[in-house]
Amino acid sequence: MKRIIPQDSFAAALYPGQPVTLSHPDHLYVVGRLHGLTPPRVENARVLELGCGAGGNILPMAATIPGGQFVGIDLSERKIEMAKVAAAASGLRNIDLLAGDAMVVLKDVDGLTFDYIVLHSLYSGVPVEVQTTLLPFCQRLLSDLGILYVSYNTYPGWYGRGLVRAFMLRAAAGIDHPEEQVSVARRALDDLIAAYAQADNSYAKLLEEEKTRIDNMDNGLLMHDLFEVENHPVYVDDFMVRAYEADLQFISEGNMAASREENFSPEARHQLSTITNTVQREQRIDFILNRSFRQTLLCRRGPAVQRHIDPGSLSEFHMASPLLPMGLDVGGAPGEAFFSTSDGGRIGITIPKAITALNHLALAWPDFLPALDLAERIGDSAIVAKLAIDLYPRNWLDLLPRQPQFTTTPGEFPMMTELARWQVGQGEMVTDLRHRNVNVTDEFTRQLIPLLDGQSDRQNLIVAASEFNRDPDMLVANCDPESELNAALFQLAERCLLVQ
Repeated sequence: MKRIIPQDSFAAALYPGQPVTLSHPDHLYVVGRLHGLTPPRVENARVLELGCGAGGNILPMAATIPGGQFVGIDLSERKIEMAKVAAAASGLRNIDLLAGDAMVVLKDVDGLTFDYIVLHSLYSGVPVEVQTTLLPFCQRLLSDLGILYVSYNTYPGWYGRGLVRAFMLRAAAGIDHPEEQVSVARRALDDLIAAYAQADNSYAKLLEEEKTRIDNMDNGLLMHDLFEVENHPVYVDDFMVRAYEADLQFISEGNMAASREENFSPEARHQLSTITNTVQREQRIDFILNRSFRQTLLCRRGPAVQRHIDPGSLSEFHMASPLLPMGLDVGGAPGEAFFSTSDGGRIGITIPKAITALNHLALAWPDFLPALDLAERIGDSAIVAKLAIDLYPRNWLDLLPRQPQFTTTPGEFPMMTELARWQVGQGEMVTDLRHRNVNVTDEFTRQLIPLLDGQSDRQNLIVAASEFNRDPDMLVANCDPESELNAALFQLAERCLLVQ
């Protein structure tokens, strides 16, 4: 009888990887500062990514931090070759891409340290004996004030997810072609859900939740998430023990909202308030959320990590907020203004200067305003600091440690990064200047992007646009090349794709 084992479909499919917003040095710096640390400045940082794959995460970092030095390492020579092609085509000269075992590649380099180290989805995806060596290895490479980002699968959430993984692996056993393997596994999950007669019990809900998650994955990501050979989730308290033994300490989850008490139910807040040990508290949160994935930030043991945000650290940042003004509500308190959140909720604000500050941020969105400028506009730096303390950990406000790299106003010589101009020729996904993937499907815009090199002015772009191929089935009223160009540039700026 054939033994059921995962296939190395990750390597076969050459999963390209994606930008991981919470692993960008800009974000790591912000979270470190909010916890009382003094991380290295991002502008000239040294950054290492282990398991960089074909460069989907590290290449956009290098493109947005031209003064930094980047090193990406992956076991797959083929993926590294893909990353090198992309780097060369994008004109990136501040990155080294190396194939092989990082512990071998870097072992003979004396005195080499990095300010930011990224391990995304690598920690859970290596053999256990390698997993136990990763944190000590990274600690040796981390600069004194540096920050280590590690994402990994966690229990208890991965118990249910592992059940679905086991079923899909068995459904696709014996199939060699990765695309067919995934297609068969997807159909098998659909069949299992259709065959299960009980619709309202916990097992049915688990299957439906996993199906929804899997339906939202492209095939490459599904191969990586479910079909990789090695997959070793851990409890967060065990992970923290390993970190401590490696002389590392916990800073925060990359998503600070994941651990903030105000984001939980009243009973959960009560329980968490009684737990003073940080590790035990994080483990309780995982049980409350049934969490299956973490993005944890660590630093060397020594510097004191503050668990409350220091208002003094906020003045250096740039601020933006997606909250939209809704005005007053007859059911609200006197003078209370409401703002809608991106998830369909709303919050009420009664402090007049705080309302004014959020209105300024709403008018600027998606652009950022320097915190000092915002404080000057409303005449109260303490209110601006309190807004950041209250809203940033809820993902209702964004912070950047430096001037945004994008512009929301297309200029006479509009420009996109050389990487983004190359990416549009490879597929529909382009990485924006906020380190997120943006789907570009409009044919006019796809033809326009390669021309946005900062050398062609609007008039030359209009002339070029008049020669673009048009979709014969697309009917646009009263359109002409100039209006199409202006509309496309406005959308690119709104999506944070045009360089400042």
